[in-house]
Amino acid sequence: MFVGNEEVRNNIIALCRKNNYYPVIATDPEQLIKKIRGKGSAIVFVDHEVVNNYGARIYSRINVACPGCDVLLLCDQAHRDLIKEAMELSVYACILAPFEDWEVLTMIRNILAKKKPRGLKKSYKDQPS
Repeated sequence: MFVGNEEVRNNIIALCRKNNYYPVIATDPEQLIKKIRGKGSAIVFVDHEVVNNYGARIYSRINVACPGCDVLLLCDQAHRDLIKEAMELSVYACILAPFEDWEVLTMIRNILAKKKPRGLKKSYKDQPS
């Protein structure tokens, strides 16, 4: 998680922990890249403050360090212009403020569900007679 707005960051961290998700927090792009490099997958939250401070290049740096990462952009109404660019640069989704708990958790669950290996279904012919 690399979220510049302290209040938003603290709320997302508390929400995640309350739901048994344990986020890793980064304070700058280099630390974020170091923490995600080589991971098979991760969910990375960034907010509009991070994009404004470090530029849209942050998305490509994340994708290079961790090709299996999914990025969620947290954005307010005043920064909606960042959404189109983010989606073009392969951000998984954008969540607009106010960030509702159910919305954040739904995004996390959807990402985790698509990464979870699914068991093989037994066909009827595999069933004993």
